[in-house]
Amino acid sequence: MPTIDRLTAIFEAQRQAVSADPLPSLETRLERIRTVRQMLADNEDRIRVAMQHDFGSLHSSMVVMLDTFPVIDRVNHFEANLATWLQPKEVPLGDEHGSSTAEVLRVPKGVNGNIAPWNFPIESALVMSVDMLAAGNTVIIKPSELAPATSQVLDDLVTEYFDPTVMSVVQGGVEVAEAFAEMPWDHLTYTGSGRVGRLVAQAAAKNLVPVTLELGGKNPALFAPDGVVAELVERFFAFRLLKSGQICTSPDYVLVPRDQIEAWVQMARDMWERIYPEGLVGHPDATGIINAQHYQRLIGYVDEARDRGVTVVSLGDEHPDESLRQIPVTLVIDPPDDLACMSEEVFGPIICVVGYDSVDEAITRINQGPSPLGAYLASRDRALADRFKVEVRSGGTGINTFGLQGGNAALPFGGFGASGHGCHSGFEGFCNYSHTKSVFHGADDSFVHQVIMPPYQPAEG
Repeated sequence: MPTIDRLTAIFEAQRQAVSADPLPSLETRLERIRTVRQMLADNEDRIRVAMQHDFGSLHSSMVVMLDTFPVIDRVNHFEANLATWLQPKEVPLGDEHGSSTAEVLRVPKGVNGNIAPWNFPIESALVMSVDMLAAGNTVIIKPSELAPATSQVLDDLVTEYFDPTVMSVVQGGVEVAEAFAEMPWDHLTYTGSGRVGRLVAQAAAKNLVPVTLELGGKNPALFAPDGVVAELVERFFAFRLLKSGQICTSPDYVLVPRDQIEAWVQMARDMWERIYPEGLVGHPDATGIINAQHYQRLIGYVDEARDRGVTVVSLGDEHPDESLRQIPVTLVIDPPDDLACMSEEVFGPIICVVGYDSVDEAITRINQGPSPLGAYLASRDRALADRFKVEVRSGGTGINTFGLQGGNAALPFGGFGASGHGCHSGFEGFCNYSHTKSVFHGADDSFVHQVIMPPYQPAEG
C-alpha cells in the first residue's frame, strides 16, 4: 500500500477505535505507557546501533542520557501522578445557582499526530507520545527521514509492541510530511525548525487542527560580570558539547562583559586542554553532524567569519574532519550581527561570543530578538536572577545551568512566539493533550433558571 494511503487507513482505524472507547480507563492508559517503557528497556542495543549509524559517531551514554532515559523518566512521572490528574475538579458556584454544582474534566482529544525531529529521533518521537497516550489519545508518529536507521527501528518496535489503532509509525519524506500535516487530527505536534513549523501550522489551519510547535531559536547565555568563573564556564560547555550542540535547548551564543572576553576564552582553553589533551575530533565522545549538508552549513559559518576578519578560536587548535562529519568546538569572537552564525540558529559546535557593556544592554539585546526556547544566566546574584527570569522573554530559563529546565519530567517544556507554542511534559503537558471540559449540573432551586425563563421581567434599577 502506498505510504499516504497507509497513513489514511491507520488514521481511520484509530478514529474508529477512539469512537469505540472515547474515554480509556486509568488502567488502560497506564498499560499503554508502561509498554513504551518496556519497549525501550528491551531494545536499547538496537536503538543505540541505529542512532550511531545515523550520526556517524555518537557515544553510547548519549543514547541513554538524551534519548531513552527521558522517555522512561516521563513514563515514571505519569505513572506516579496520572490517577490524581484524572480526578474531576469541583468548582464552587455562586449562591444564585442554588444547589447546582460544576466540575472540570480532562478528557482525550482523540487521534494525535506527532512529527518528530532527527536530533532526538527516539526521545521526541516518544516523550510527546507518552503525554498523548496518558491523556487517553491514540498516536501516529512521523519520524524524520534524516535519521533513517533510527526511524526504521522505531517503526519496527512500535509495530511489534503496539496495536496500530493505539500507536503507529508512518515513514516518508517531504511528500508524506505534507500529507501528514494536512490530516484532520484532533491535535498535531511538530518539533523542528521555525521555517517548517510555519508550513505545518498553515496546513493544520485548513482543518482548524490545534497545533503544538516545539521549535528552537538563538538561545542566549548571559554571563554576568560575577559569572565569568571557571566553574560556570565549564558547566556551560558540559551542556553545549552534548550531541555537538544539535539540541534545541542548547545555548546558541554567549554574552560576556566586553572586558572579560579574553578571560572567558582562556577558561575555555584551560578546560579543553585538561579534558581533551589529545583533542575531541576522532575521540569517542565526539558526536557527528547528522549529514553532509549540515556539516557544510556549519563549515560555511566559520569560513564566512574568517573571511570577514573575525577572530575564530578552535578549542584544542583542531581541524574539522569531513569523513567523520566532526567539527571541533569553535568560538567566533565578537562577530558582527550580519554574519550567518549570528542571524541563523547554529545547531552545531560553533559558538559566538558577543561582548556587552552593561547587563541592561545585554537584556535589551536578547528581548529585541525573537523569543528563544531557552535563555540562560550565569550569576550568583540572586536579585539579577530574579530579574532575568521575569524580564527575559523565553520559553524556559536556566540559572547557572544551561539546558536542564528542558529535561525534567515534572517541568513543562515549550516556547512561545518564534520558539513555538503549546507544551509537553509535566502536568501542563497532560493538559495540553487533553480537552478541559466544563460540566454544569443544574439544580431546580437555581435562581438563574428562574431569571432567564420567559416572559422576561423588567430589570430593577
